[in-house]
Amino acid sequence: MHSDVGIGRRDYTQRYHDGNWGFKYPEAPIAPLPYALSPEQAAFTESLGQLQLGRIPKTRTSPVVTRTRVARHGSQPTARPSSSGGENMLPPYRQFAPPRRAESYSHPTPLDEFRSSRRWPPSGYRQDDALTQQEAEDLICAGASEFRGYSDQIPNAPEGYNHFYAVMKSEHKTRTDRAPFQHAAYRDITLNMTGADDSQFPWLSLEQPCMAYAVGKSAGTTTLNYYVSKSASAYPPTKFMGDTRPRKLKFLQILDRLQHLESGLEEDDPEEMYRYLYSTLIEDPERYSTHPHLGLDQQITDLITVLTNPKWIDFSNPKNQVVAKFFDSPDQHKKQEFFHQLLLSVELYLRVHFRDYTDKAKRKLIMQLPPPIAWDLALAQRWLENMEITKSRTSANQSTFSFELKMKKQQKEALRIFAATLKWPNMDEIDYVLEEKDKKEKPLEDRSADAMSWFSGIILPGRTLPWLIMNSLIDCDRDTGDALKFLTHMHTASGFQYRANTYWSAQSIVGKVLGAARGVNQIAGWVGPCIYTRDLKRTECVRIKQYDSPDPKLTSQDVEAMDTRTNPLGLEETNYPVPDYEVPMPDTEDVTDLIRIERLSFAPLKEQPSSTRQVSGMPLVFDAAIFFACGGESWPMKLRYDVDFINAFPCHQGPHVLFYDFKYQAMKIDEGLVDLHDWGRQSGRKSRPSSSRSSPSKKALTLTSSHGPASLQVDRVLAIEALGVSDNEVFARAWCAHHGHSAIVANIKETCMACAIREAYAACVSVVIFTEGGKETEKDEGVFV
Repeated sequence: MHSDVGIGRRDYTQRYHDGNWGFKYPEAPIAPLPYALSPEQAAFTESLGQLQLGRIPKTRTSPVVTRTRVARHGSQPTARPSSSGGENMLPPYRQFAPPRRAESYSHPTPLDEFRSSRRWPPSGYRQDDALTQQEAEDLICAGASEFRGYSDQIPNAPEGYNHFYAVMKSEHKTRTDRAPFQHAAYRDITLNMTGADDSQFPWLSLEQPCMAYAVGKSAGTTTLNYYVSKSASAYPPTKFMGDTRPRKLKFLQILDRLQHLESGLEEDDPEEMYRYLYSTLIEDPERYSTHPHLGLDQQITDLITVLTNPKWIDFSNPKNQVVAKFFDSPDQHKKQEFFHQLLLSVELYLRVHFRDYTDKAKRKLIMQLPPPIAWDLALAQRWLENMEITKSRTSANQSTFSFELKMKKQQKEALRIFAATLKWPNMDEIDYVLEEKDKKEKPLEDRSADAMSWFSGIILPGRTLPWLIMNSLIDCDRDTGDALKFLTHMHTASGFQYRANTYWSAQSIVGKVLGAARGVNQIAGWVGPCIYTRDLKRTECVRIKQYDSPDPKLTSQDVEAMDTRTNPLGLEETNYPVPDYEVPMPDTEDVTDLIRIERLSFAPLKEQPSSTRQVSGMPLVFDAAIFFACGGESWPMKLRYDVDFINAFPCHQGPHVLFYDFKYQAMKIDEGLVDLHDWGRQSGRKSRPSSSRSSPSKKALTLTSSHGPASLQVDRVLAIEALGVSDNEVFARAWCAHHGHSAIVANIKETCMACAIREAYAACVSVVIFTEGGKETEKDEGVFV
């Protein structure tokens, strides 16, 4: 949308709701501001240069100027600019009776009448009327989705490094765009270190973007918060200059202390805490002065100083996040170094969570830690929750240590649910192996590092969990052989074919598109079972060539002004003319049933990566495409761009009206979409000279986000009506992947057209796909198990 006029920020907390509307959902909390430090914490922070625990204010700026102020229509209604083609597209108009008293019980309220008739304006209002502020709140905003964005500066980072978040004003467990976790074990994909486990506010998670928001309710989709968060800054590189090293320890000493710490620190004996720490683990730099480090804050500082030595493993680096590669390593030196780091991390973790520290102080401290130290604490927490060390004395001078996997039963159950949901072709084999009754079979956890990580529960938050569980499933099925052993979280654009089905990472464009297909499920970051392809072997792992999406990246301005940019009322005024709003509705009667998926196609690249040529059996990189059959023609759609599909947030008791400046163009799936090639330019996306390094040689990638706020690059939204069979939605998603457009995916059973279009403007995307989620009669037709 255009803009040259500022829009005042509205106080949404005072919004009135009509009595017939029902209870008001609780408002989504605002990201908590950092707290002031205690004098003790400030003192120990000064001794560690990386920890500047001062106040970090939440960024607040004036709203971004987003669109031109329009001339309001007064008592003389005229043909107004309409997103759907003017007054000819307005709902049928009828003469309304004079306004009735609101307290009359014999007549419905205007809001109730509007919801039942879906006619605008509602009973009691004429086409040339203007609503007061209160009337507009009651008739336009009640139940409509409203979006708020926040931009938080990353603590201890240079100016300009920010995290982005998007929340819904009325988010509630019954009104959410997120998919639920199908099992408690899948929650390990995220970690909230500063609050309750079931509190998943995105700004509280260790991993950013918050993985609790990574998966939308519809397979292959994500959420508005996750999409917005991806435009934020990454953490700046952390450079540790310190060379403080711990005391040397024998491996058995480390294990003995870890076992002791399973029951906690000697909180009632601070002298013993001091003695062991500084006589066994680290040095007290002021031990022989008049100020030994007896205070807990000083001990925390000293442990952090030791852990900032660059020799330690950086678990904030994704390549180091399969933890079992270290604690189950055949390299004894590598294993001992890991356990030494783990011991120091556990000592730090237990001190940070000391009983005398308030939750407020813990939260403040953890939020200020450098990423590598925060991830050390995450490792310590997951270890204490899931692993137990048992010490057995074999003689007077010898002892042995063994590890007990406390959560193995839970992990086995979660793996079985994962396999059943994906309709794994060899479930009998999986059930047999998981029972562990055959003594000749290798223990589940000993089959690979990924299996050890999964069954032990030592899983760091982030993108590794989907790959750990899938590789563990493959390890339990001997029929897969060695063909599928190359799946890794470092190559998320991957999938594989096994027997008559294909399975895809939810982060790959193939998985995002085929998630809409009939019979396809989504669980723990995977999408399947999907259709078979003749272009791959019966059992084969593949990597997909996909280009970065050309969608503009959101800026802090876009995020902070999200609520004003997408206000259901439009521009803030003293009154709101009725003809400035309309009720957009998809056509649910004339729905095509002619489009069908013809085949899934893969073509290997001529130039393969050097790693593929050097390692035998490494998966090849393919170009992916889907061919659709329609009316005797074949429509190929190349899955070229790594676009996102954002599950629309449910609104309440729609449909709602749409302010006319939220421009859109409605198009049915079979009425010219296949021939629409330049929507990027039509929607307002800015262009730049093409470059061989940034473009796959097609002009579609000459459109970029380097031209200021993303909100100024979305002038109109394409509303694709892909109702009916699932293949219609698959085609719409494939069209987006072919041309490079992320999209809102709106199920009309949960949200209305107006709210979905406004959410597209909130996300700064120019496409909305309207769907019904397929037909009930489709079920698992075409899926082989």
